[in-house]
Amino acid sequence: MNKCIAILMLVCPLFCTAQLIPEDSPYNEGIVWESVFTQGPEGKVNRGLVDSEGHAVCVSMPEGAARIHKVNGEDGSLIWDVTFDDRLGFGITEITGADGEPDYVLTGGAGTTQECWLARIDGSDGGLVWETILDQPGNNWEFDGLRSSTVGEDGYIYASGFTGGDEPNTVFVVFAGVETVLKADPDNGEIEWNSLLLASEYGLATVQDSNGDLYTAGVMYDEGWCITKRTSAGEVLWTEFIEATTEIYPYDLAIGNDDRLYYGGHRGREGAGDPFDYTCAALSTSGDLIWLQHYANPRGYSLSHIRNELYGIEVGTDGIYMFGGSGDESNYSETNQPFPSSDVWVGWVLHANWEGDILGSYVFCHEGVNSATEYGALIDGGFIIFNDTDAGGDTELGVMKIQNGSNPPVPTGTAEVEEVGFEISPNPNSGHFRVTGLTHGEQTSVHVFDAKGQEVYSENTIATSAQIDLSRLSVGTYFVRISCDGYGTSRQTVIVEN
Repeated sequence: MNKCIAILMLVCPLFCTAQLIPEDSPYNEGIVWESVFTQGPEGKVNRGLVDSEGHAVCVSMPEGAARIHKVNGEDGSLIWDVTFDDRLGFGITEITGADGEPDYVLTGGAGTTQECWLARIDGSDGGLVWETILDQPGNNWEFDGLRSSTVGEDGYIYASGFTGGDEPNTVFVVFAGVETVLKADPDNGEIEWNSLLLASEYGLATVQDSNGDLYTAGVMYDEGWCITKRTSAGEVLWTEFIEATTEIYPYDLAIGNDDRLYYGGHRGREGAGDPFDYTCAALSTSGDLIWLQHYANPRGYSLSHIRNELYGIEVGTDGIYMFGGSGDESNYSETNQPFPSSDVWVGWVLHANWEGDILGSYVFCHEGVNSATEYGALIDGGFIIFNDTDAGGDTELGVMKIQNGSNPPVPTGTAEVEEVGFEISPNPNSGHFRVTGLTHGEQTSVHVFDAKGQEVYSENTIATSAQIDLSRLSVGTYFVRISCDGYGTSRQTVIVEN
C-alpha cells in the first residue's frame, strides 16, 4: 500500500544539477486526430495556440515569409492559411474581435534589416487588420524582432523581443541586443510605450499577474536568465537574475493562477552528442527562485547523446506542461521499442507537479519520421501539439490533438503539503474496482475522469476505501483523482476492459 509522501518545505531553494528521468513514456497514445499540411511554402513552426472556439492556430517561418495556419479543432481539417511575404513569424496570440470572435496578433520581424513587426489579422480569413513596424536606428549588422505577445487585462497588447541583436532570421535567442517590451493599442497598433532594458539582451515573453504588473523573461550571455518586473505603464521596477542558468538556453515563460512564474528552456551539458535537458524554474513574483529542475531521456536512450529541447511551457489545472523535441544529432543510433530510432526526433510532452516532480511523460511522432514538437496548447483533458515533421516533406507542419486525461477541468492547488497515497484494485478491471488507502475520518473527495477530461463519477467519503462502478461506461482509460483537507491531490490511471 502506498503511504502519504511528505513534501518538505525547504528553507533554501533547491538547486538540481542532475536530471529527472521519467519511468515510462506512453507512445502516440490518446491521439484524437493528426494532420500534416504539405501544400505551400514549408518552414519552421514557431508557436501555436488553441483559440476560444477550440481551433488550433500556429505561425511558421518559411524563408522570407510568415505563414499562419488555422486548423479545425474537431477534425484537424484546414480552415485557412495565409502567408505574409518579407516578414518573419515568431509568435501568435488570440485577441477578441469587434464581433466577439477571435482575431490573432502576430509578432516577428519585417524587411531586409529585420525591424520589430506587430500585426493583427482577422480570425475569419487571416486578412490583415493592421500592422506596425518599428524602424529603430542602428547599423546594418544589428537586427530587431518581437518574439511573443500577450493581451493584458486592459485589452492592450504587450509584446516582447529585442533591439540590436547580432543574428537575423531565427526565433532562437540572439545576443548583443537590448530587451524590448512594448504596449500597443489593439484597435490600430499604435505604440503606447516602448521599454528598452540594457540589463537584458532579449525579452522572450511577458506575463501579467493578478495585480496587473508585468514580468518578462530575459537573459544575459554572461549572467544567465533573469526576470524583470514592470508596471503596466512600462516603468521598470527591478531585474533579478536566476542562479545556475548561464549554460541554459531560455525559451518561454508562463504564470499560474497563484501568480507563480515558470521559466522554461533547455540546458546543454557535457556528452559525446552534445546533449540537452529540459529545464524549468519556478519563481515568485518577488523574483525568488523556488525550484530549478532538469529533465531528460523519455525513450531510455543514452544520456550522453540525446538532445531534449524545450520550446514551450504552459500551466494547467494539475501542474506544469513542457513541450519540445527529443532526438540525437551524433553518430549514435539505437532503437528501443515501441519508439522510433534515436536518430528520429519526436515530440515530448512532460507533465510536472507544482514542485517540479514528474507526473507524466508522453512521446509523439508522425509516421515514424522526424516530428519535433515546437509548441503546445492545453485543452480540457489533453493538449494540441504543433510539430516540425518530415512527414510529406521537410519541416512541414504537423498538428496532433491528444486527449489522455491531462489538464482535467478540476484544478489542484500549489500548497506544499502531503500527497494522498492510494491504491486501485483490480487494475485493469471490467468497470468495478476499489480505491483503498484513504484515511479514516478524513473527508476525502474521489473523482473519476474519462480520457477527454470529463468527470464521470464523484463521491465524498470518510471511509478508508471507496467502491467505484464504471460498468455502464465504455472500455478505455480513466483517471482517478483523490484529494482531502490538509493533503495534496494525487492521480492514478485505471483501465476498464471487457
